[in-house]
Formats: sequence, C-alpha cells, structure tokens
Amino acid sequence: MPVRRFAFGRFDSRAMPAIAVAIAIVVIVAFGAAGCSSASQSAAPANGIGAIMGDLAGETPQITPAVALTVSPLASSSDAAAPSPTVADADDELAVDSSPGAATTPGPTGVPIKLPVSGSAADRLPGEPDRLLTPGALNPAVTQATIGSTICVSGWTATIRPSSSYTSRLKIGQIVTYGYSDTSTAAYEEDHLISLELGGAPSDPRNLWPEPYAMSLADGRPTGARTKDSFENSLKKQVCAGTILLAQAQADIGVYWVHAYYGITFSSGTSTAAVPTSAPLASAGVSAGAPAVPVASLSVSITSLPASVSHGANATLAAITSAGATCSASVRYFSGTVSTAVGLKPQPVAGTNGDVSWTWKVGTSTTPGTSSATVSCWLGTDTATATQSFEVT
Repeated sequence: MPVRRFAFGRFDSRAMPAIAVAIAIVVIVAFGAAGCSSASQSAAPANGIGAIMGDLAGETPQITPAVALTVSPLASSSDAAAPSPTVADADDELAVDSSPGAATTPGPTGVPIKLPVSGSAADRLPGEPDRLLTPGALNPAVTQATIGSTICVSGWTATIRPSSSYTSRLKIGQIVTYGYSDTSTAAYEEDHLISLELGGAPSDPRNLWPEPYAMSLADGRPTGARTKDSFENSLKKQVCAGTILLAQAQADIGVYWVHAYYGITFSSGTSTAAVPTSAPLASAGVSAGAPAVPVASLSVSITSLPASVSHGANATLAAITSAGATCSASVRYFSGTVSTAVGLKPQPVAGTNGDVSWTWKVGTSTTPGTSSATVSCWLGTDTATATQSFEVT
C-alpha cells in the first residue's frame, strides 16, 4: 500500500505541470475566440447580414462595401438611386440582373415607329433621346387585342427581356454614339424607349438607348431614367385597366415622353397631355376589354377566313385597311396557345387597294375548338385591330 501511494504521488507531481500548461492553453484559445466573435459582430452594420446572422458568426459571409457614385447636382434623389450598370429597364416589373435573359437576336427585329407629326429636333428636352438614333420599335406580338395574354400578365416581360450581356455591350457602344462626356456605364440605364411592358421591341437597337440617371429640366423637374420608369409603370396600369389605348401609351412614352409627362408645349404650338387621357374606352364607342379597337382615321376589317380548318391543313386570313398601313396577324387557338407558324410572321404593308393576307398551317396537335384570328394595323400613330373566330376540327 505505501508503495502504491508512493507511485501515485510521483505520477501526480510529474503530471501536474503538464496539466497546468494544457489548461492555460485552453483558456487562452477560448478567450481569443470570444474576442474575435465579438469583434466581428460589432464590425457588422446593425441592419446588415452579420447582424441578422449574429448567432452564426462562423457562417457570416463577407460583405463588400458598395462603390460610391458621383451624382450630378441636377439629379433628383429618385433618378439617381442605386443605378444598375447592366439591367435594361431596371424598374420594368423589377428586372433582376441575375436573370440570364431571353435569347437575343441582334439587329432591327422590331416594327419601326414613324416619327410623330408634332415636334422637331429642336423640341428635344433633357431626358429625351435623339429621335434619329433612337426612334423606337414595337414588338409585333403585342397589340390591343393581345395585351391580356402579354403585357398584362405578371412576369411576362421576363420571358422576352434581352440578356444583360447583350444590353451592356450595346450600352458601351451607344454611349460613344451619343457623344456623352461621362462614359461611365453606371451613369446610364440601357432603356427601352418603348418599354417592354408597353409593347416595345426587346432587342432592336432602335428601341434601346443609354438613358442618363441624372437629368432634369432647367427648373429642376427630374427627367432621368427613374422618372421615365415611373411613367411607364403608370401607363401600363392604365392600359391594362382599359382606361387608355395601347397606341396612346406608346405615343406618350416615345421620343417626346418628357413633353407628355409634364404637358409641355411644342415650339410649333402643338401640345401633349400632361397626363394620358383617362376617359374610359366606352367614351370612344369601345367597351373595356374589347378585342377590336378601331381608330377614326384608320380602320381594318377581316375579309376572308375559313369557318373551320382541319388539323394539318393550310388556312388563309385576309383583311383590308388603309393604303400604306403596316399590319400583323396573330392566331390564338382554343387551348390558349398563340400560333408561332411561319406564315403568320410577315408584316405586309397594304398597297393602294388596302389588301393584306397571310397563309399558315394549323398544326396536327392543335386542340380542336373555337379559335380566333386577329389583324392589327398601324399608320403613323394610328392603330386599328379586328378579330374573328373560326373552328379547328
């Protein structure tokens, strides 16, 4: 027994220093970890990710400070707020830069817009594009008759929005073409003149331009990209509510959008409305939501369409309108699908007799039932639409 106690005593006296050192190391490491955790949490902003994830300090991501932007003294707070260097129409249904965008076909793919009768190059105001460089272009898929299945469907513009890589390249080149002294891409929104939510052509360069965020009239009223975004959203709501025609909204948001927004008179004496007319369509003899919306100076009527068409058969759609009008055709089948047939893609210009026509093939898998064909024509700022039903058997 004394031998055993002597052995344990020798072991304890030899192990004590090592145990003390180990305990000291553990204490130092523990205090160091606590200090680092406290420092990292105190360094994070109160409303930042670090504050939200305070209990997960080891998983808190690194936050890169935002780059400071230099804003022109003329910029309003709404126009200069957090510009995106790559997204086209940043406020158009809250587009996100992470979206890859739709497949982009470069070049003049949209329907050109003729310059308005009123106004001239001398009437251009700060915030308005060069009407020769950016006259605007329309998406032929968006007409008064199709707004219910296109622009008035939440999220629809995301399906046609061009990729940010395409708009970024275009912006860089157009900044040079416009002759801007500030060549920073962050100072501009690559904007659709006729926005996607109002039927603008998605990737046509004639409808895209580098719009400054910091811009205002001489009296300080803002005319930058954020102001135009707000105007576009307001016009879309009115179009989808049936209080104004699509053609009116497109005219208001065109090359003289600042004139329309503020009700500024042209130098020639012709003025645009400060706020787009809010009179119901019924006041023009058209009920809200009606597919056919003729304009007094332009009309269109369908003159030929088979009463029924069989699967796999060809069908011909003919119409008559004013000479010189450009027309497009669309077919919506019973299932709700809009035909993508090659024969419906042409946009003929009516000759002296006003005739236009399309021949397309009905697919073999098309759902039988009542379908509709729509012809939309435009001449200058006037537009007219006609719709007629037929059966797929």
